[in-house]
Amino acid sequence: MSVYKQLLGDRFERMHPKLQHRYATNAGDVFRAKGVMHEISHGSALLTPFYYAATTMDFLFPEEGHDIPFDLEHHCIQTGDDLFDIDWHRNFYFPEKTRQFDSITRVDLATNHAYDLLGKPTMMRSNLLLDVTRDGHLITRTNAQHLLGLVPLPGFFKGKAIVEDGYDDEQQCYTIYATVYNELLGTIIMYGGHFNEI
Repeated sequence: MSVYKQLLGDRFERMHPKLQHRYATNAGDVFRAKGVMHEISHGSALLTPFYYAATTMDFLFPEEGHDIPFDLEHHCIQTGDDLFDIDWHRNFYFPEKTRQFDSITRVDLATNHAYDLLGKPTMMRSNLLLDVTRDGHLITRTNAQHLLGLVPLPGFFKGKAIVEDGYDDEQQCYTIYATVYNELLGTIIMYGGHFNEI
C-alpha cells in the first residue's frame, strides 16, 4: 500500500484517479513532470533580503513572472520501519536565472503524521494537514512550524501555506495552486500552473 494511501486512509480513493496515480508512492518510486507556472508572485518588498538569503538553501527566491517553465521530481525513500522520506526537487526556469526549491516530506505511518523539511540544509519544518475535496483535489495545509527544524515559531511569525493539487480532464494535465502568507506581512509567495508527467 502506498505511503499516501496509508496516510489518507479512505480519503485516498476520493482523489481524482490521476492524482491517485501521482501519489501511489512506495519506497523506490519516482515521479517526474514538467510544465508551466502561469504566475509566480511575491508580497511585501520587506521580504526581499529573505528571498535572496533563501536561495542559498534552495528554498525561496526573489524572481517573479508569468508563464515560467518548470520541472519537478519526487522520489520515495524508506528510512525506518514506518518512516518514509519523499524527496522533492523543483526547478524554475526564469529568463535570466534558474532557481531551485527543494524539500523533504517526512511521513511517520506509526503516528500518521507528516511534515515538510524546507530547504537544504533545512531552514523550516512545517507540520502538514492533508484532505481531499469533493471534486477530488488534494489540499495540503501547514500547521505548527519550527525554524531550522528545531525552534517553534509563534503564530505571528508563521508562514501559513495552502496547496491545492488537481487534474484538469479537459486539458489533460495536472494543476497546482499554492499560497504562503503571514498574518503581519501578507503574501509571501503565490503560484499556479499546470504540468504533465514525463
